[in-house]
Amino acid sequence: MPTRRKSTAKRKASASGKAKKTTRKKSARPAAGQGLEALARKIVGATLNPSKFKMHEFYTPDCESMEANGQVDHGYDGLEKKLERWEQMQKGVRWTARHVLTGKNVVCIEWDAEVTLNDGRTAKLVEVAVHEIKGGKIVRERYYYNPMALMPPQN
Repeated sequence: MPTRRKSTAKRKASASGKAKKTTRKKSARPAAGQGLEALARKIVGATLNPSKFKMHEFYTPDCESMEANGQVDHGYDGLEKKLERWEQMQKGVRWTARHVLTGKNVVCIEWDAEVTLNDGRTAKLVEVAVHEIKGGKIVRERYYYNPMALMPPQN
């Protein structure tokens, strides 16, 4: 008995999965890209308004943060010490996010800043921050900028 062949249109529809209607539950979690974009917006918002910054919401307990001068801080205690050093160095800063990019597991932000240092000088700082994400939080970050921009002038 000869086998019957499906029409060309039906074969193509069947191969592409369009002919068969399936029902899938929608996930409560956003797609990875959407989650990273939301996290990027939170990072920018907390940088512009530090009262929104809650370390435990942004970082994993075993996080690592590396500054352009090579100094690496680990965990929440390390981040606290890093923030204290930053606060001791300057009187105020105005940040502007120029570009915000997200990848598979990374948020990259290009910043322009005007930093008022404790000695009264105002320094322009261009920085690129690379935040590696795991489980919706920063597990590792690196900051790229010219550290000389924050140094006292040479006499």
